[in-house]
Amino acid sequence: MSRRTENIIIIILVVAILAVGTVLGISLYKDKVFQGGETSSISEEQTTAVSAAQLDEILKQQMMYVNGIHYYYQSSSPQLSNDAMGASVYNNSNVNINRFVVAFCAYDADGKPIKIVQPGEEGEGGYVRILTYDFAKAQGEKTALAPNETCEDILMYVKNEPQIVTIKACVKSYESTEGVSWDNPYYKTFLQVYSGKELR
Repeated sequence: MSRRTENIIIIILVVAILAVGTVLGISLYKDKVFQGGETSSISEEQTTAVSAAQLDEILKQQMMYVNGIHYYYQSSSPQLSNDAMGASVYNNSNVNINRFVVAFCAYDADGKPIKIVQPGEEGEGGYVRILTYDFAKAQGEKTALAPNETCEDILMYVKNEPQIVTIKACVKSYESTEGVSWDNPYYKTFLQVYSGKELR
């Protein structure tokens, strides 16, 4: 075999080895990426496996959170047309929030979930009700909720039997004047812990 033929064979072998190595490298990379995706998914699932007490603490650390709950009886507040659930929310972010969504769940004196019914509503209502607060539509001079400010004007009228005694609420999402939007990563967890579930 001539020297030239040997050189050609060596070159072909080197090219073949490099090609196989590249293919294996890509395959291993894909496996790592896939495993990373699985890990991410498992991690997300793990975040939902929290107790009500743990969830309440997590919610208080978020970019925007409910920092007060109120219940107003129509019988003691003549200006109200019905009973009403209320919430205060705190802007813990560094943006000016002009629109946000709050989710409510309600319970009776025994901690059993109640389907919330709103005045004039047909049907039995739902275990979770959401309310959108938009400063552009609200009556008042404020156009947005600044960082470190609280909005106490969230009000949802209800008509319920049995009487609502306990309320759980969380901020589902918000939009800011700077074009920043935020969706609560723990909203699904809030639903799993509180929607249609007895308080423990």
